[in-house]
Amino acid sequence: MDATRMEPSDVQEELEVLPETTEPSEEGGANESTPDGETSGRKWLWIGIAVAVLVVGGIAIAVLATNGTGDDSALELTLSTTTVERTDLVVTEELSGTLGYGAADPLTFRSSDDGVMTIPGLLTGTVTAIVAEGTVVEFGDVLYEVNTDPVVVLPGTLPAYRAFNTRMSDGPDVEQLEQALVDLGYDPNRNMTINEDFTSATADAIERLQEDIGADEDGSLNLGEVIFMPDAFYVAEPLVDVGTTVGNGSPIVATSSAIEGTVTTIIDEGSIAGLGEELMTIDGEPVVLLIGDVPVFRAMGLGVSGADVLQLEAALVELGYGDADDFTADGVFDEASRLAVVAWQSAIGAQPDGVVNVGDVIFLPNAIRVGDNLVAVGDVVRDGTPIMSTSVSATFVTVELSTDDQDLVAVGDAVVVVLPNGTREPASVTEIGTVVQANQGGDTFFEMTVTLDDPDAAPGLDEAPVDVEIVGDSASNVLAVPVTALIALAEGGYAVEIVAEDGTTFLVAVDPGLFADGTVEVASDGLQPGLLVVIP
Repeated sequence: MDATRMEPSDVQEELEVLPETTEPSEEGGANESTPDGETSGRKWLWIGIAVAVLVVGGIAIAVLATNGTGDDSALELTLSTTTVERTDLVVTEELSGTLGYGAADPLTFRSSDDGVMTIPGLLTGTVTAIVAEGTVVEFGDVLYEVNTDPVVVLPGTLPAYRAFNTRMSDGPDVEQLEQALVDLGYDPNRNMTINEDFTSATADAIERLQEDIGADEDGSLNLGEVIFMPDAFYVAEPLVDVGTTVGNGSPIVATSSAIEGTVTTIIDEGSIAGLGEELMTIDGEPVVLLIGDVPVFRAMGLGVSGADVLQLEAALVELGYGDADDFTADGVFDEASRLAVVAWQSAIGAQPDGVVNVGDVIFLPNAIRVGDNLVAVGDVVRDGTPIMSTSVSATFVTVELSTDDQDLVAVGDAVVVVLPNGTREPASVTEIGTVVQANQGGDTFFEMTVTLDDPDAAPGLDEAPVDVEIVGDSASNVLAVPVTALIALAEGGYAVEIVAEDGTTFLVAVDPGLFADGTVEVASDGLQPGLLVVIP
């Protein structure tokens, strides 16, 4: 309900006009009497010993008054008082609510052939050696052997399509080979000119390479004995075993993630997952939550650019993997981006291949709270498999805001949520429905959502009853007294009874203002902070 300034009718239920002062009888009782002409509207006369007592909201002071007979004995008047205070008043409205989490869309595992690269072989024969799973193959390394002939990896983007020897015609593949040999240090005397012409200097450089890798040193390379790759790569899975017969085009190794796999771990239900949190592992490989609005729709690696790359780079910076001087979150996946990805992958136990595949990460706009896990360890997942239900990570309260109170609060207002243990948590109104609803009692309301500032303020509480305190009217730096100190005057209006320094009392007319928690704002030229005011 709305907080308003007090009118006489607002305090009438709080107050009553006190009976006029009575005189004590000789027997010690009270006789009926008429007003004695004093300006005070109420006095309490007691016969006894002067007593000073502490009472709720004030103190007792003893005021001596004579009985008018000339006797030296005194009647002692005891009044309960408090002081006029200068303070701030705030009116709060308390509404009931339910603490919980908001439902969000279920998470779905995504995968794609994009980014899953298979390296084929061109030699025919029996596999006599092959690199192990998890190996990072660098330039100059042997990938596998066929009939004990090693197959070496060299840098280049043009695939090998013919043998290299002194009888071959000129071509860009020759220039690519010569550049690779120079880069790897196999032309130490700089005898070779890097061009499209295969010369004796080229053959000499090949022999030095062959000596290093254990091949026959004949100065030529047969088709299939060299594989050109744009960069080093991670062997996710060897696709052949030693002893396997292979031929031209046989798949040898896979360099990235598979499009389906088995759940090996999964996050606990009820957990809060934010930036960089591991949601699950598939075949031992982590699936990580990153923050961003663009869902993963392709593999991100060298040469790729776009909004998805930009949010990936921004996430890497936030996680602390963007410290390199040449790394910039600019939406272009360059070598610095690849190195940042490799560092991140190594830290989380993922394949350090420098490529972020569909299924490696899940981008969501905000952190989430895990609801129910829809798959278990041992289940096989593939593209489109629902893996878990989620809710927003922020803790919020739903409130039935009465249609009579719709002007009491607005979206963005600060409120306080009182938890079941009495803890008071700051929060804000984040949504107020526009459709009128009716509860089981027939009362109409709007659904209001209040979000706690601290999402971890109420761990483990779900569907818990709470109170929401909403600030209504307020008054700053005003004079205030307990509402019970107000005296309703017979001629209309209100006054308070002030105790003078000599113990006598007198009335001061006041204009009541804001009422809050048993205290009322009072305005009068005759009031100042610290004055004693009589209360019942």
